[in-house]
Amino acid sequence: MLSGCGTIPRPLVIVKTEVEKDRVPASLIAPCDRGWRKPGAQANARAGGAETVDDLYTRGDENEARLDACAAKVAGVGAWDRQ
Repeated sequence: MLSGCGTIPRPLVIVKTEVEKDRVPASLIAPCDRGWRKPGAQANARAGGAETVDDLYTRGDENEARLDACAAKVAGVGAWDRQ
């Protein structure tokens, strides 16, 4: 025991547990674009308001591109999860 010192104060220990959770990048969980709709078409119009064969081709091309973008997002989430 140390003479003349009295009692030695114990240091205070503060413990704070903080859980850090990895987050999926925002670009991978952003909502996919809505399906094609011809400008001016009513909301309940069949086939997005397509009236001509060209409208149907445009609709198919845009919806295919939208599907490819969503598939890339899903693949990106899978790649992110495997990291």
